[in-house]
Amino acid sequence: MNKRKKIRIGIVITLLLIIGIIGGKLYMAKQTHNQRVAEMANTLRYEGFETEIAKELKEKYPDIKAIRFEGTSKNDKTGFYWSTFYIIADWTKGQPESEWSSQIDYTSLQDIKNNGYTMGITKLMNKYDETGKTVTPVLVTYSTGKKKEV
Repeated sequence: MNKRKKIRIGIVITLLLIIGIIGGKLYMAKQTHNQRVAEMANTLRYEGFETEIAKELKEKYPDIKAIRFEGTSKNDKTGFYWSTFYIIADWTKGQPESEWSSQIDYTSLQDIKNNGYTMGITKLMNKYDETGKTVTPVLVTYSTGKKKEV
């Protein structure tokens, strides 16, 4: 009887270990999946921000040919997002295209739509501020590498 009890206890412990290992692997797989979903949501959110910024820049500056975003990120402590981008435009005489870089700070996509954003621009861009709008499609290169005309 004592031998049977040891065998049963051994089987129960083995089954519990197997169930624990399988459960742990399933839990980790679910966490990895949730993390991937969150990363994809951030990517789409950032692309949405970058599209809105591109639309705002088209409304504000003339003759923009392309906008290239280097990065978009969120500061979790302040809640502010920031984007670093380059504008390629035909603003100088004697050169077919010139490139200027800037950085934008904003709090949400709704904030961009309602209130605009704060943007640090270079002195060269100041004289083109509010001088017209770009009516042709602009090639936007998102920080994810994806390209799209806006």
